[in-house]
Amino acid sequence: MTKNKARRDSNAPKRNLSAYLLYQNAMRDEFKSKNPSFTFGQLSKFTSAMYADLLTNEKEEWHARAEVDKCRYLYALSNYVPPNGYDATGNAIISHQMHGKKKKDRDTNAPKRNVSAYLMYQNGMRDEFKRENPAMTFGQLSKFTSHMYKSLTVQEKQTWELRANQDKERFDRQMKNYVPPHGYDEKGNLILAHKKNKRNKRALKDPNAPKRARGSFVFFADEYRPRVVSDNPGIKFTDMGTELGRIWRALDPTVKQKYNDLANKDKLRFATARDKYKAEKGLKQIIGVNQLIGVPQETGFPQENMKQDQEIGNKQEQEIGIKQKQEIGIKEEIEIEEVIEIKEETEVRQETEVKQKIDLKEVIDVKQ
Repeated sequence: MTKNKARRDSNAPKRNLSAYLLYQNAMRDEFKSKNPSFTFGQLSKFTSAMYADLLTNEKEEWHARAEVDKCRYLYALSNYVPPNGYDATGNAIISHQMHGKKKKDRDTNAPKRNVSAYLMYQNGMRDEFKRENPAMTFGQLSKFTSHMYKSLTVQEKQTWELRANQDKERFDRQMKNYVPPHGYDEKGNLILAHKKNKRNKRALKDPNAPKRARGSFVFFADEYRPRVVSDNPGIKFTDMGTELGRIWRALDPTVKQKYNDLANKDKLRFATARDKYKAEKGLKQIIGVNQLIGVPQETGFPQENMKQDQEIGNKQEQEIGIKQKQEIGIKEEIEIEEVIEIKEETEVRQETEVKQKIDLKEVIDVKQ
């Protein structure tokens, strides 16, 4: 099943990168060579941690590179002429039919809703503002339009308010003669009771299913969390995750091996319990089918043989040993470190938003 992803003009200017992405692209090969066993996710988290530990002057160098790249992009975008079917930034214009699923909640024959004075102004001036500011993003263009509307004189605003009042009278007049079909309210909206619940309901977990194996970091966090709380009373959850991640990264490999052994042992426990659980579940299903079709219990699936096969399987599983289990691959899910990464990405995104606001203010000052 393919997703409808917006196409982009191959001749459009390449978008500018943030300071963090420039750092990530420059250091990826070096970090990968020093840590060849890292997965893609672990390498990303390691890069994020290394960027967060940079000194202020080192970060300023990457921010300066990002500013240069942004100037390059804006200059290239000012000279870019989009072909037919693409917007000012080179993205394909998506047909409104792709978003038609939301419109199914409203009767297609219902009167079209009236539009406010601001939306009238926005729809009327969008193309003009877009031609005058081809380098603006969608968000910047919306803020610019809002600022220009607030700067209108009283007489200019009255023109748009008059159009909005006329559109409201048209809507009220059509609504008086509108008869909604079955399943729709008087405004033409689909009644909630008739809506189909498209959300996938999550299957209930079997309480008898074995508990999943835990990673080495989880064992480490369970042991060190009380120490961090006692050393830092009142510490926040996110800060605790940061501190635990810092301690984990600084641990000696010989100390880490202790938690790796615990994780391997727990994985073996889970594998054995999972096989036993599947065998018992399969036996219950066979017995249930036999009872449904009237087959006597003694002529059904031999339960004693099933138990013997299960004991043999468990014995073979134990003989495999931890060493062969490691060859399957240990994928550690470091849940708390994900919180750290999200926090750092949020900070980088906030810095980018502040810069965009400053650029927008400069554009508005030039317009005035």
